[in-house]
Amino acid sequence: MMQIGLQTFTVRKLLHSPKVIDQVFSHLAKLGLNNLELAVDYLKFPFTVEQARWIRSLADKHGLRVRSCQIKYATAAADIPATIAYMRELGANILVNSTIDLNRMNSRDGLLRYCEMLDELNYRLGDITLAHHNHHYEFLRMEEGNVLSFMAANSTVDFALDTYWCQRGGGNVLVLLEELRGRVPVMHLRDFTITKRGLITGGTDCEIGRGNIPFPAVLRAAQAAGVRYGMIEQKTKTLLESVRISLQNL
Repeated sequence: MMQIGLQTFTVRKLLHSPKVIDQVFSHLAKLGLNNLELAVDYLKFPFTVEQARWIRSLADKHGLRVRSCQIKYATAAADIPATIAYMRELGANILVNSTIDLNRMNSRDGLLRYCEMLDELNYRLGDITLAHHNHHYEFLRMEEGNVLSFMAANSTVDFALDTYWCQRGGGNVLVLLEELRGRVPVMHLRDFTITKRGLITGGTDCEIGRGNIPFPAVLRAAQAAGVRYGMIEQKTKTLLESVRISLQNL
């Protein structure tokens, strides 16, 4: 059964010292959360095993488990043994590639090379799973479908589907979960709401249950597709209160 957790991008503005992180972890545990995806790119501390060790100790103190880490490719690939040591110290076994290299999207050959780079990193990570996190860029059209379908066909990596960015890019997360069945170990659960200013419409994220994404259907599809973790993620002004609302609405 898919377990619910939190992507710490949601509370990134609070994670600026061990003391405050301790308080945030305590609050999350009291809400009933016990799984985390650590947004490493947004931490204000050096990317070291020592950092991972004290974060793990604070997580353990409050009964939280770091299941996955979101890390930029350049950081993860710069020193792969150090990345593996960092992940092992945390007890995490899913490395989420933060974002696609936009420069590689300029041509089919560039994108194919990027797939090869991800495959190489995936191989060198050993028993740590590499999952690519999508934004809306991956729904740009190509002769062979779109960027996301091209990556799925030309790489061995898994995917961390993001419901908000799928919706914003025009993708159908229910269809994608079926197409990528068995290749989505973790999802980012993030709602999308339409905004309107005069005649201009746009979209932004919001608490789960207050937007346009049909989360009951998404959760059923995720379960069927073998997703292990669904990480709540949002970019709102009321950080911890938004987490509470989203958790309540799942």
